Amino acid sequence: MRRVFLFLSLLITMLAGVGSPRGFIKRVHAQFPQEIGAQRAPAIDVDRNDSLYLFMSAATSPNTVPHSQIFFTISSDGGATFDNLPKTLNLSNSRGEAFGPAIVVTKVGKPKVFAVYQDNSPGPTHAHIIFSKKRTNFRDPVDLAPGATGSFFPRVALDSTGATNIVWGDTANLGRHVTFVRYTSFDFSFGAPARISTASDGAFNPDIAIDLTDAINVVWEDTAPSEGSGAIQSSIMFSRSTDHGQSFSMPRQISKGPGNAAEPRIAVDQSNGIHVTWADHSSGDNEAYYSRSTDAGNTFSAPLNVSASPNADIHKPVLAIFHDRVFLSYEDDADPVQEVFLARSNDGGGTFLRPVQVSHADPRRGQGHSPAMVVDSQGKLHIVWIDSSVLGRQEGILFYSNSADGQTFSSQRMILAAL
Repeated sequence: MRRVFLFLSLLITMLAGVGSPRGFIKRVHAQFPQEIGAQRAPAIDVDRNDSLYLFMSAATSPNTVPHSQIFFTISSDGGATFDNLPKTLNLSNSRGEAFGPAIVVTKVGKPKVFAVYQDNSPGPTHAHIIFSKKRTNFRDPVDLAPGATGSFFPRVALDSTGATNIVWGDTANLGRHVTFVRYTSFDFSFGAPARISTASDGAFNPDIAIDLTDAINVVWEDTAPSEGSGAIQSSIMFSRSTDHGQSFSMPRQISKGPGNAAEPRIAVDQSNGIHVTWADHSSGDNEAYYSRSTDAGNTFSAPLNVSASPNADIHKPVLAIFHDRVFLSYEDDADPVQEVFLARSNDGGGTFLRPVQVSHADPRRGQGHSPAMVVDSQGKLHIVWIDSSVLGRQEGILFYSNSADGQTFSSQRMILAAL
């Protein structure tokens, strides 16, 4: 990742959208930094007052010195402004590569923020957590899995007691496994890790969601033999705990097609319905698939191809739920598309409307990718993504937009990581 020096005139040009096919880009702030960090992997959540909490990975060194941090900014006015300028808050202060934040914010009482990410400093890549007991007053990072083996792609969820529930992929014993741990105190010093994926050494990239009964729902990608064919391929697996993580159900396969399935994400609704999305190659192209369960994960609906785009190359699908509305966003890396899209369901995931384009990257220079989104208490969708056409390559600038209906969107605005 790159640390970038921006001349004021260049930044103003980008903010105004001059000479750019992406259209009008709303100015975020009257102050401009001289240096910014190239951004990747955003994450966003909302508190009960509809304040937005935005995390991202951002470069803090020149391109010749790999180095990135977890940066944070907040909007207290529903996305109208963010406090990222004149300087964005660095939370990780890593000596290496801090990357891939996932966050959750409490919805009752005073807001508390929990962010997990992976960091390769000082040795193997480990899962870390940063948390605040009072809104934006953050503690120092804590290594969740110290030791010689790696721990990757951590994800976090809270239950009704305030306990922190975390999953990650680990590489213990020369395999790949999904590990779960639950913490009931703020020192994160106890809680025996439990392995959820027990049948194979090819489990990775998990996600977690907790419903209103405090049942813990976990999905991951696994290269165990596929149901039906028995062929070794990547499939999407699901497991559930109803006793605060003391035990988990036998893993169940959700993806059913002949192609590889990967990059799963999970969400739950207010009726405890379970919603899962992933990228699936069963149609011959990499598409965004979706399935739901209305019986606590005992059965799942037949996988639905939501993107249904010829020659698609879908990655990084994500979900957001509000009552019967299911929002599914993803990036399509197929040339010449290379943009972020959003599909909406108005019937709890039974059917989806045709996806609409959200990002507007310059296809001559880069693409829109890595969407993250959340729905506030009024049903407004807030979505962020990375536009690499500003800086080139996969690194880019974070953009924000919102929508009341998932069909039309506000003017996109640039959210810089100011150094």
